[in-house]
Amino acid sequence: MKISAETNSSPVIEPNDYRTEHYRAPVPTTLLGASVINAPDELHAFIERKTPRLIDVYPAPNKPEGLVKNTLWIEPTRDTLPNTYWLANVGHGIVPDDLVALLKAHLPIDDTPIVIFCEPSCWHSWNASKRALELGATHVYWYRAGVKGWKDAGYPLEAAEPIRP
Repeated sequence: MKISAETNSSPVIEPNDYRTEHYRAPVPTTLLGASVINAPDELHAFIERKTPRLIDVYPAPNKPEGLVKNTLWIEPTRDTLPNTYWLANVGHGIVPDDLVALLKAHLPIDDTPIVIFCEPSCWHSWNASKRALELGATHVYWYRAGVKGWKDAGYPLEAAEPIRP
């Protein structure tokens, strides 16, 4: 069974800037300056060969401001690929400086490749990959099938909490 990120029948043109709305929609098949990984088997083999840094950019709610003292806040969790940094919300089209700094702090400073992902047909990973390139990352890989593709292929997941600024 072949599982990939191909979910749209007509090609989506790569925009010049970040996507800032309707994040759950068909995405391009390319990202200028990055390499694209479409299928989970391809990613699994890449991880075995190169030991890349894995970054999940799936969005997550932030702790609401102004909570009454002693209000219980439970940080969300997400099942994601093993050994992944979950940098929630860095894939929005417009992000505050602290989220840009969070992404930059997790980019390798050597030749270690970085794989950025979210879910299939999700612009957060495309945006975050583009942002990583603009921040100077040189070996950026965008994994289009996301966690769903990985899980559907039978690969293991592990629970993670988002890393916050």
